[in-house]
Amino acid sequence: MDVSILEDIGLTKGEIKVYLALLELGSVSAGRVLEKTSVQNSVFHFCVNRLIEKGLVSYVKKGTGKIYSAADPDNFLIYVKDKEKQIEQLLPELKAKQVVADKEEVEMYQGIKGVINLLNEQISITKKGDEFLFFSVDLKNDEEIMKFYERYQAKRRDKGLIVKGIAPKRLENVFSKWEGIEMKYTDLPLPANQGVCNDKLAIITWGDKPSGVLIKSKEIAKKQKEFFKAMWKII
Repeated sequence: MDVSILEDIGLTKGEIKVYLALLELGSVSAGRVLEKTSVQNSVFHFCVNRLIEKGLVSYVKKGTGKIYSAADPDNFLIYVKDKEKQIEQLLPELKAKQVVADKEEVEMYQGIKGVINLLNEQISITKKGDEFLFFSVDLKNDEEIMKFYERYQAKRRDKGLIVKGIAPKRLENVFSKWEGIEMKYTDLPLPANQGVCNDKLAIITWGDKPSGVLIKSKEIAKKQKEFFKAMWKII
């Protein structure tokens, strides 16, 4: 008989030996169990007391000794259900102590269509009043891209996002045409094209093969926002 399942529910090998012996022998003294199992006297008493606590063994006193009996095997179901109830009661406390780690994700996008998908994904889950902070060092002089950016800004505006950007002075004529953006311009060197909204940071490179990275990380997004706001103050 495979008794490994009894170990899975918390019984030791010694407890299993004692229980099975009592199940086969019926109501007997400790000596009979010791003869059948060959366990040491101290081990028997330790195991049988544990089984009594679990409701799997009972005893009656007879003279100066005790007569032990195995409980009905159905009691294992009661034992397991009791354990389930104990765990259910403990779960709220365990969950209260649980530290939920910031799950970080990184996604790569290739080509103009890929970059467009990246930018749409970045603001897919946003609400009115969320900040969208970006650096723009260059814009691809492409009709499809420029039309997309116009629609993209309209979408950010419709969502009620607070959009702020920092760009080189040479791009002022581009951004000045877009409504709903608060811009600052500088001749200072800026990082790559990147924007942060909530916990998502997008980094985009233009060129012959446009590409982008979307990083989902509360910690990275927080640092990027702090950097942007520090730059905003000094420009």
